Formats: sequence, structure tokens, C-alpha cells
Amino acid sequence: MNIFTSVIFQIAVLFSFILIGFILCRLNLLPREASTVFSRLENRILMPAVVINTFRTNCTIENITQKWVFIAYSAVILAFCVLVAFIVSRFLGKTPYLQKIYRYSIAVSNFGFVGTAMVSGIYGADSIELFDYLMFTLPLNMFTYSIGIAWLVPNGGKVFSFKTFLNPIFVSLFIGAALGLLNLPKTELVTSVISSAAGCMSPIAMILTGFVIGGYRLPELFKHWQTYVVAGIRLVALPAVVVTVLKLLNTPQEIIIATLCAHAMPLGLNTVIMPSAYGENPETGASMALVSQICSVFTIPTLFFIFGYA
Repeated sequence: MNIFTSVIFQIAVLFSFILIGFILCRLNLLPREASTVFSRLENRILMPAVVINTFRTNCTIENITQKWVFIAYSAVILAFCVLVAFIVSRFLGKTPYLQKIYRYSIAVSNFGFVGTAMVSGIYGADSIELFDYLMFTLPLNMFTYSIGIAWLVPNGGKVFSFKTFLNPIFVSLFIGAALGLLNLPKTELVTSVISSAAGCMSPIAMILTGFVIGGYRLPELFKHWQTYVVAGIRLVALPAVVVTVLKLLNTPQEIIIATLCAHAMPLGLNTVIMPSAYGENPETGASMALVSQICSVFTIPTLFFIFGYA
């Protein structure tokens, strides 16, 4: 499966679930309170299951020893993206919380569902490229489910506190890391429950996004100029600059491909899930999710073609 076909397929899957949520809302097949139920289910059960499943599988001493170069490159690139996010977000949001929403969206993309699925679709579920990609995204996962989630918790204050980090997702990071690093025994029942719950995360998140979008007039979600700035930076500017620098430094091709697959993806859905879970308005997140998914159909294949990986 080539890059373009893979991107189209994954975006089609994503939009199918979003459409289901949209229809459920517009036809009043679920009560309006359903978005709160979905978001709390994501925040307290499904996303923690994804974190535990990811880290117990990939965060092992053997993996870290073998792929430390991927992890090191990823950490440096992430630091650059976070720096850009801090600078740009100050000019976009009118309130401190909106600034955090934009900051998060610029710092990380949907490297999990879309990125992992795309790598798996191109190279195969058992390929070494997928393993390399999962190692590359370890720092992204650690950041997303710690500092990133803390940004999206309303009223977290200007300075991070222990209370801000004490949420189900962050706690699950330590549980998953402990299971992986200590190689603790795993029962088939527990493993199956965690894996099954993790598999529900992305579909429910997309249905929630569609349900939230259904509560707005569509033109309203396309009118925010900040959405296009964030999407342009996240989808084009950041991956293009980073990959250009990596090529100039003669970085191994495997790392460059992993970088593109992780950082050229559309904006994530946590900016819909987290505000909804805490009773905040998710319109900004829904707008960025919708616009970036549409734009990524064209930007991802274009970037891969420009850099010679199509």
C-alpha cells in the first residue's frame, strides 16, 4: 500500500466514525449529555488502557537499549516543537486555557491512531519499521500523557502541581512503564481486558468528536483563523523544517521516515476529549480536528513526495 492510498484509507476510517457521531447528534439518537459520558469514559478508562498497553509492550529495557537513537532523536525534535508551541500559542489564544489548547495542538500531532495505522498499513503489522516507529514515539507518548494532558486540564494554574498530574492517564503511564521495565508476570485475562479497552479508544474518541461537531453549525467550525495557523504549522511547517535539517545532517533514513509519520499527522483528538471531560467548550478542538483531517489528505502525501519517500 503506497503513502497516498494508506493516508486516504486511514482518514476514511476516521471520518466514518466521526460521521456516525455527527448523525447520532443531528438525529437526536443520543441525549446531549452523551458527550460528557463519552469523554469521561475516554479519560478514565479507555485512554489509560491505551497508555498501559503501549508502555507495557514497548517500554522495556531491551527495546530502550536497542533503539535509544530513535528515542534520543525523538526527544530533541519534540523539544523543538514544544518551544515553537510556547512561542506561537501566546499570539493565538485570548485566554490562558485557549493558549494551552493551541500549545498542545502545535506540540504533538495524532501520531498514535493515524501515524501508527499508516506505518502499519505501509510496511505491515509485523515489520521492523513499525517497531522502530513505536520506539520513536515513546517520548511523544510520555509527553502527551503527562505534561500534554496537564495542559488540557482546566484551572491547572500557571505552575504545574502534583494535583494537576494526578489524573488517570498520567497514573496509568507509571503502571504501564512498571509492567514493561520490571517484566512483571501478565495474566491472559488482564492482558485481554487492557488490549480490548485500548482498541475501543480511537473509535469512541472519533464518535465523540463527530457528536461534538454535530452540535455546531459546520460553518462555525471553519471560521476560526487560528485553526488554519495551527494546522499549517503542525501539518506542513514543523515537519518540513525538521526533516530538512535531518537530511542536512545525514540522519539515517529510518529516523527521517519515523519523523514524518509522527509529526506530519493531523491534529489529535485530546483537545476534544479533555475539555469535554471537564465541562469546557470543545469547539476549538473540534474545529482543529475537522480542518486538519481534511487538509492532511493532501499534505501528508505531498510531504512524502517532496522528500522522496512516496
